[in-house]
Formats: sequence, structure tokens, C-alpha cells
Amino acid sequence: MSSAGWWSRDGALRQVWRLEDRRNDVVTAVLTFGLGWLFYEVGLVDLVSFQGGPLVATPALEWRLALLAVGCLLILVKRRHPMLALAGGVVVMLVDLAWGGSLAITLVLWDLLYAAAMWGSPRARSWLWGVALALTVLGSVAAGEAARDVRAFVYMGMQLGAVLLLPMWWATNVRQKSELADLERERADLAARDAASAARTAELERERASDLERLAALDRNEAVRAERAAMARDLHDVIASHLSAIAIHSGAALQLPPDARRDRAALEQVRASAVTSLEEMRSMILLLRTERRVADSVAAPGRLAEIDALLDAARATGTPVVRDDDPVAARGLPAAADQALYRIAQEALTNALKHAPGAPVAVDLRRDGDVVVLTVHDDGAPVPAPLGGTALSAGTGLLTMRERAEGLGGTLEAGPAPGGGWTVRASVPAVAPVVAPEAAP
Repeated sequence: MSSAGWWSRDGALRQVWRLEDRRNDVVTAVLTFGLGWLFYEVGLVDLVSFQGGPLVATPALEWRLALLAVGCLLILVKRRHPMLALAGGVVVMLVDLAWGGSLAITLVLWDLLYAAAMWGSPRARSWLWGVALALTVLGSVAAGEAARDVRAFVYMGMQLGAVLLLPMWWATNVRQKSELADLERERADLAARDAASAARTAELERERASDLERLAALDRNEAVRAERAAMARDLHDVIASHLSAIAIHSGAALQLPPDARRDRAALEQVRASAVTSLEEMRSMILLLRTERRVADSVAAPGRLAEIDALLDAARATGTPVVRDDDPVAARGLPAAADQALYRIAQEALTNALKHAPGAPVAVDLRRDGDVVVLTVHDDGAPVPAPLGGTALSAGTGLLTMRERAEGLGGTLEAGPAPGGGWTVRASVPAVAPVVAPEAAP
């Protein structure tokens, strides 16, 4: 059961108990009045004897019943105002003692003493116990002194204790047991709330574990997507470049009249590109079969030191290629920048051979401070397109070049040149990023 449900049920029970208590008070008052009337009828009056007779002349039965009715009315308010009701009961008892005393009013006083000891404040209860004990002791001593008999002392002490102390002791015992029951109920409430809190905490932990699991799944999916993108980029740059070279060489040979020497040279270039493709494909397969893919690794680690081989392969197709760069520009580059510039040059040359076959191509590599700039420009001279159609272009060359440059913090620009042709310009940092040390406290 939830905490709110428990408190709602407890409040309803308390309301029922309050109604039951009021009903019990009414029943008690009526029964006390009826029993007291019976005591009057059988003559249980004049319980206290005074020398010379009662202090006041014995009243008629109607006056005694009226006094009893006043006492019974005080019983109706004993729960809300226990000490005030007891004060009124003392006044009624004193009047009854002046008339000689009666068992009926003694019953009323018992009930009011019980109520005061049961529902009075702690301070009022302490005061009440002190007064009752003092009256019992003083009354017993006075009776013993007056009769000069120990038996009178004992009898008066027993009578006063029965009238004054017994109902208060009974109420104290009942109140302590009620307080213990309330304490146990509060402990049960706290235990129920703690259980509800623990259940809520467990539910939150389950939700947190579910969220962490979803985040882990998203991380795995993101890693898979990044791995696939890297594989697609490597396949495009490594394999597609050589296959494009094969298609261009064979297409050029097929478009020209047969010539044994030229055809043999074309076949040699085709075979060289095919062998290189197989070697790089084998390197890629071996890398993919490893358990972990090392960061910044690629299928075929091309370097700028091998750029002359790229230029020679392009010249073999009949394309004039001019290299005019700084010989020290490629020295001391980080491995990632060296490889990225090599792949960008490879893709730019492949695009020039595919889209502007036969047009002069200029390759320039310069160092500008901490940046290495690679420029590949073709004049775009129109010549007959080689065989192969749209299969020679996957449409992702510019995307892979830009990803390589921007992945290292560089930039890539590609587009028509002002004087005609097409220019690819890539800028890549020439030094690895350095993490600044934390400042000393």
C-alpha cells in the first residue's frame, strides 16, 4: 500500500474512532445517571458522617438527581476539556459531601479522574498526581490522628486511594499501552514509507540502467557507422583509384589504332595497377581481420614519398603532369597528415584523368608556416571520354577528400579555376596538435 493510501485509511479510521468515542461518552453518561438514580433509590447516600450530622440538611431526591445530571453532563466534555471537567466534578463532589456524600457522585468523580489522567497534558497529569497523593496522605494522617487508631489511618488511606489514585493508575496504564501502540503504528508507517522509497529508488536505478544500455547501444551504432565510413573512404581512395587507372589505360588503348609497342605499354600499366590493387586489398583484409582497428589507421598507408609513382602512372596514360613544389614541404609531417595529403593527391589525379583526360596537370606542394598546402590543377582540355561510362565515377571523391582534410583540422577547396580547368586545394596542419599542460595551482 502506498504512503498516501495508508494515511487516507488512517485518517478515516481516526474519524470513525472519534465518532465512536462520542457515542461511548453519551452511553457512559446515561448509564452513570441511571446507576446513580438506582443507588439513590436503594439508599446509598450519607456515606460521610460528620459530628453533629451533615453540614447541610439532607435535600430531596430531585436535588440529588439534578446534581447527578450536572456531573453526567461533565462526562460529555471530559475528552476535549479533561481538567476543566475534573474541576467541575470536584465542585459537584464537594456539594455532595456537604449533603452527606453518595456513591453516585463518587462514580462520576472516578470517571472524571480517569479522563484527566488519560487525556490531560503531561504537566497537568503531574500536578494531578501530586495533589491526589497529598490528599490521600493528609486525609489518612488526619483520620488516624482524629481516632488515635492505626486502623483508621489504614482504612482512610485505602478509601482515598480507591477513590483518587486507582482511576488515575488505571488511566496511566491504558495511556502507556496506547502510546506504545501508536509508536508501533508510526514505526510501521515509517517502514512502509521506507519500503515505498526503496521501491522507487530501485525503479529509478532500473530506469538508469536502461538509459545506460540505450546510450551504450547508440555508442556502438555510432562506432559502427564511423567504421563503415572509414572503410568506404579507404575502399574509394585505394581500390577505386587503381581500377579507374585500369579503365582509363584500357579505354585509351581501345580508342587508338592497334600498335604493338603502345598496347604492350598499356597492358603493363594495367597489370601494375591490378597488382597494386591486389596488394592494397590484401592489406585492407588483414587489417579488418584484426580484433581492434587502431586509430588513424588505413587499409594501405600511402606516403608523399611515393607521390612520384602516382605521377608516373598518370603520365603513362599520356597526360602531361608537372610537379613544381618545395622539396622539404613533405619532411617531418605527422603520419596522418602525410597519408591524407597522399590520398588527396591520388584522388585529385584520378579525377583529372577521368574528367579531363589528356589535359595538362600541375601538382604543387608548399609549406606555409605550420600548414602544408597541396594544389592539383588541370587545364580541362576537351578530349574523347574513355570507355566505361558512369561506372568510373562513384560521386564521393570530393566528400572523401574533404573528410580527410577536415578530420585533421584542415580545409579543402575544389572548383573551377578562373582561367579554366579545375583546381583542388587542400590545407593540412604540418604539426601534431599539442595539449597544453594544466596550470599549477
